[in-house]
Amino acid sequence: MYRKKRNTETLLAQIGEIFKVRLPEVTLVVVFQTGLMVLLDRVMVRSGLHSSQPPAMPNWAMFVLGLGCMSLAIVWQMLYLGFLRTSATDGAAPQEPSTLLKTGRPYFWRILGVQIVIGLATWVIVGVLILLIAALSGRQLDALPDWLMTLLPIIAIVLLIKPVFLIPSFILVLDYKANDAFQTMRQVRLSNLGVLPGLYGLGLAALAGMGFLVSLAPQAGAMYYIAQAAGHLIQSLIFLTLMLATVLFIALETEKR
Repeated sequence: MYRKKRNTETLLAQIGEIFKVRLPEVTLVVVFQTGLMVLLDRVMVRSGLHSSQPPAMPNWAMFVLGLGCMSLAIVWQMLYLGFLRTSATDGAAPQEPSTLLKTGRPYFWRILGVQIVIGLATWVIVGVLILLIAALSGRQLDALPDWLMTLLPIIAIVLLIKPVFLIPSFILVLDYKANDAFQTMRQVRLSNLGVLPGLYGLGLAALAGMGFLVSLAPQAGAMYYIAQAAGHLIQSLIFLTLMLATVLFIALETEKR
């Protein structure tokens, strides 16, 4: 089913058309995530999770702020999943934010467990890589350069490329349960995904490059916030593009559109 090659120009044209016609929705999803990531970064600083900063807020305030961030993350995720689902079913037809929320809500709960497992796997891979690099280089963990630490999650995504992109896409496009999506993913080879592996490579290389540049920015002052916001914005747009390409590819291959 997934062995037929899709026309690269057709897929890219569909992505471009969706981004053009549904630009307000793309902007909403990307800017929402960017703001959320910047907020979470500040929360980490204020809570003292960054070793260079002491805690600056009482525990009760951090708890309330954490609940607020979690609520915003859930809303963003529903918008994000709703955008991808409606892109697979309705293409470039514009949608209201309320429609995105309504559409994405059932998929949020279905994909949440998958994201937790992938997140844990990513955390384990990054941890193993950090320990391995520290052992081979003879450095202490806190002496590893910032640019290297930003690249390690990208390496983890490369190792988990199929579950990261295919499992959520199968759930969104085919209404699969998580286990069915996992079983289908196991039967698919990257070589059968047409242009997608090339897009993944370009996108992840761009993510790595952006992460490297952001790590070189000053760690305080206005430039720090500008670099952080720009980095999160571009990373969000790249990842959304890769997920959209995957969803559209599967939708085309299964004639769901």
